[in-house]
Parts: sequence; structure tokens; C-alpha cells
Amino acid sequence: MSIIIVVNNGVANMFFICVQLLGFIGWILLVLSYWRKDINGVLSFQLISGFFYALHYYFLGAWEGLFIIVFELFRDFSYYKTDWDKYIFILTIPIYIIVGFLEYNGIVSIYPIIASFVEGFSLTFKKSIAVVGAIISSGLWMVYDYRCGSYVGLVTCFILLISNFIVLLKDNEKVYRKVK
Repeated sequence: MSIIIVVNNGVANMFFICVQLLGFIGWILLVLSYWRKDINGVLSFQLISGFFYALHYYFLGAWEGLFIIVFELFRDFSYYKTDWDKYIFILTIPIYIIVGFLEYNGIVSIYPIIASFVEGFSLTFKKSIAVVGAIISSGLWMVYDYRCGSYVGLVTCFILLISNFIVLLKDNEKVYRKVK
């Protein structure tokens, strides 16, 4: 489950705390991303967040999560740098299928793949759809995070769910006011 070799309980505990801190930094940046006003703002914050999450999963030995996070960095960077989001997403579908086949180690091992697929698809639309995709994706990541020992990831995904529900309600309230 983890790549740490326990030599001294204090060292292992400090290492575990540092690994969880990397996930926490990634989470803060991810939450901030959904409060950005445009999709490019969302994507730029998510790119930086993904770097911290990649380190987090690497040090946990959570290889499925690590691979998907690194893959998402490239995908989201492509979304950010081009206007071909839908085409890029279509090109990634075979990668999701291949990774799902190669990384399958029980149903929970493909949750990050499904979560990434949902989020990747939703990011090709307007912000409100991206937020809904993030809500679905966060639920799947919560289960995976529990399994791989990303306890900060588990808690932060729950908070991310709440944050995105608030963003969604706030955006829908603005639409309601315009109609009224």
C-alpha cells in the first residue's frame, strides 16, 4: 500500500504527515479553481493542483491515482492551451479504456479512471456542467482515497463536494433572479 520502509515510527509518522500535506495543498488549489469566473481560470488552478496530487499519490504508492492525475495534467493543459476541448476529450477515450483494462485490480481501482472520464467530459462544456462533473468525480475519488490511505484526500473531497454544491446553487440563484 505504501512505499515507505518503516525504520523509525517518528520518521514514518512525519513522512505520512508530509504526504498528507501535499494532498491538502492540492485540494486547496482545486477548491479555489471552481470559484474562478471562467473555464481557463478553472483549468489553470487545476493544473497546479494536479502536480501536488501527483506527488501525494506517488508517495502513498497509489499507482492508479498517480497515473490518472498525471494523465489529467496533460489533458487539462491541452484544454487550457487550445480551443479543441471536445476533440481532445474524444482522443483520450481509448486511453481511459486501456488504462482501465491494465490497472484493474477490483472495482475501486477504476474509480479514479471513471472520475477522470466524467470530469474530462464535463470540462468541455460551460462552467455549470464542469461543476456537476466535479461533484460526481469527487464522490468516486472519496472511495478511492479511503482505499489508498489518502485521508486528507477523503476529507477534502467531501469538502469539495459541499463547495461545488454551493457554487452550483449560487450560479442557479443568479439565473433565477434574471428570469424573475
